[in-house]
Amino acid sequence: MSVSCHNLIPVLRTELGAEAASGFARLRRIPQTDIIWFLDYFASLASAEQELLLDALAESGATAFMPPGTQKLNASGTVDAPEPLARMCEVRNRPGAKGGTRYTDLKMLNADPALREPSMYHVSWREHLTALHFQPRPDLLPDLGTLKPAKAPLLRKLVNAVLTKSLGLRKEAKPGVLKYVGRCGDCELMIWVDFGGMLSQLGYSIILRSTEGQPLALLFSYERLWGTSGRWDYLSEENAPRCIDFFAEQITYLADLTKRLIAPNEPFHLAGG
Repeated sequence: MSVSCHNLIPVLRTELGAEAASGFARLRRIPQTDIIWFLDYFASLASAEQELLLDALAESGATAFMPPGTQKLNASGTVDAPEPLARMCEVRNRPGAKGGTRYTDLKMLNADPALREPSMYHVSWREHLTALHFQPRPDLLPDLGTLKPAKAPLLRKLVNAVLTKSLGLRKEAKPGVLKYVGRCGDCELMIWVDFGGMLSQLGYSIILRSTEGQPLALLFSYERLWGTSGRWDYLSEENAPRCIDFFAEQITYLADLTKRLIAPNEPFHLAGG
């Protein structure tokens, strides 16, 4: 029997609403420019618009817990995003929506200092830039003197420590990525982590299965619930240790969230699985 998307959405909507009501206590700790942008975008919306966006995110996010092939595809072979989420993504992709020291990944900011100055942007971007674009998130980047992107060797060392020692996972080296397997709460967990993204510094996705081996969430990340991917790009040498500690917390949280979402339903079965 398949998990019903209609059963998942209300539970997930409550979870997202609680996160918003907390002032995004969890989301604010994520070193990712899309998430930083989302928080500022959400704050700019009227209350009614915020509620509609949370509704749309819950509807979209619930598909991460559904078996492949159950989503309705459009003519392009993709899943249509609910209108408030589609509108948010359209705004985020406009010239000048991102950029500056707040919404540019740290590798680019470090490589091209011109990106830190409004005058260096094309006019099509400058007309959309605001003072906020050039105000780094002080909790993640206190000042430009700390703009030293965390490199792969440091991140690999930190991630390996928290996943093997803190969570007790087993590392399996794969070409270009690291794979970790083990248990997290009542779930069997597989997580893939890579450190070689062109604009990002850490990418991850997870698969969670029940103890009986039934899939509960496939190639999933927390950021997926907020309209983006699990690719972190605002990691500095200064913030990396605490951010990677939080990364381990996120894995535990996702396992718990999946259990709470799926618990009232039967785990789904993959064809041939």
